[in-house]
Amino acid sequence: MKKHKLVVSNMYRAKNKTAFFAMHQISTVLNDFDIEFHILWDDIDFCDDWTDKINHSDFKIIPYTKQMLDQYCLEYGISKEFINTFDKFKAVYFIIHAHYLKKNSICNYYLIYDDDIILSEDIEEFKQCLRTEAPLLICEPMNSSCDKVLTQKLLDLYGGEEAHKYYLSVNPRLLGFNAGIQGISLDMYEDFLEPEYFNFLLNIFNYTGIYDSTGKEITGPERTAIDTQQQSFFGTMNIIRSKTRPVILDPKKYFICPNWGYHPEYGQLNPENQYEGWDVNMKSSIIHFIGHTVLEGIYYGKPKQYHKLVDGYLKKHNLI
Repeated sequence: MKKHKLVVSNMYRAKNKTAFFAMHQISTVLNDFDIEFHILWDDIDFCDDWTDKINHSDFKIIPYTKQMLDQYCLEYGISKEFINTFDKFKAVYFIIHAHYLKKNSICNYYLIYDDDIILSEDIEEFKQCLRTEAPLLICEPMNSSCDKVLTQKLLDLYGGEEAHKYYLSVNPRLLGFNAGIQGISLDMYEDFLEPEYFNFLLNIFNYTGIYDSTGKEITGPERTAIDTQQQSFFGTMNIIRSKTRPVILDPKKYFICPNWGYHPEYGQLNPENQYEGWDVNMKSSIIHFIGHTVLEGIYYGKPKQYHKLVDGYLKKHNLI
């Protein structure tokens, strides 16, 4: 039987260990799909032993660079001066990359999939959405505002009250949805394929950057509003512009949360326990280790629990 083709796309930091893990894991767990990776590599000069493993793997990888997407924008008539601001909001490349997939008829649906995600075997509801190409959304139960910074602007753009009613019919609890793993309908780009409207699309976002006029890194709600623009665009447009009604995966089985704060079902999280507070997040059938890896100039990296699960997986498959 012919396998269902699934495009998996994202911007990965580099051809490193975590990228290899991510691609191997999804190819293994979703082995009944014909997976094609469309990866935007952030650091194209990175090279280590894992780079070699990726280069000599059987993964179907179509590579992209930010420079390729800059050229794509230039060919669309976007000014060089505007493109130069993209480095202040690097997540705009997620938006442009998805537009490229639509414009070039590569796919009309894809799975955005971060490299810091752990998949369990019991994810049939998730797989069924991929088979039917239904937009799929995984909630962040502790942060309903995680994808709302652009929601009102987008609802106003698409009819205001009627768009709002439809959004509420799909998402009556006003849940917030994670952007690191989401089945995305590229129907959302049909209004932005002409040059004038592509330019309009890019101007929806804020490119002021994460540093204030004194050079200090912005934090708090203002930083969240900057950082979650791409998440808000996908989370909102995937609902209001898809021709297929979206599926919100069962929030009791599929959810994503940080390692601190108060979870509505499991209560107060304890970042000082043996799991550094990630034990509740790891109860989900799809685990995403969210959070900043760099903040105020300090590199924190990913949590120990994430690396432990990655190494456990790689050992199980005799890869380390």
